[in-house]
Amino acid sequence: MSKKINFQFLISYLGLIPYVLIFLDKYYFLIVKEEDLLNFVIYYSLIIIVFIGSINWNLKNNPPTHIVIYGFLPSLFAVIIIILTLLNINFLIIFILIILLLLTQLFFDYIILFANETNKYAFYYLRLPLTVIIIIFLFLISL
Repeated sequence: MSKKINFQFLISYLGLIPYVLIFLDKYYFLIVKEEDLLNFVIYYSLIIIVFIGSINWNLKNNPPTHIVIYGFLPSLFAVIIIILTLLNINFLIIFILIILLLLTQLFFDYIILFANETNKYAFYYLRLPLTVIIIIFLFLISL
């Protein structure tokens, strides 16, 4: 008896490939300029953060205002981080901000979206591990 593949989970975990490639290039291959690697990781991480925020929007229903605002905030923070990047703020500071944003988003996702759910499978097997893995890669790449 075979289990069906959950393509949402598969695609989500495949999203880690750029982090792995950047890590390998930074420490082993040394093909791409480090500044370009760091910029790519920043912008790619922001895409993920904004995507996570946007999946909280349910356009078919009339969601509560706090959910709409909560779904918008990652986009606002992403714009702020983009501006800081364009102003040439230290990469380490930007990486710390992104890590804090991911942790804050994870915490509030649990409180707002998953705390009252009986089935927390998606949180424990997708959201939490992916966020932790991304944070580890961000930490290692920022060194």
